[in-house]
Amino acid sequence: MKFRRTPKFNEDFKNLTPQEQEDVKAAFPNVVSALQGNAVLFRKHRIKQMQGHEDIWEGHVKINLCFTFHYDKTEDGEKVCFFRRVGTHDIYNRP
Repeated sequence: MKFRRTPKFNEDFKNLTPQEQEDVKAAFPNVVSALQGNAVLFRKHRIKQMQGHEDIWEGHVKINLCFTFHYDKTEDGEKVCFFRRVGTHDIYNRP
């Protein structure tokens, strides 16, 4: 599986505090592992499908720092995870 960031994710990341940016950087190797099948990390980051958004998923870096993502496929059929947003729970208003 490939992993990509949307332009909005990158913009959100730049608007985080320096500490939040470090928290995201430290957590995302574990998030990638969770999305590749590590059940313990999947539960730790509370990854689940978003209510009201059939194709969008959510997870948490910390209790007040979350992210959203969706899956797609490349032309050759390889699965790609697109990280959409990162920030406080306010991102749920526009996942």
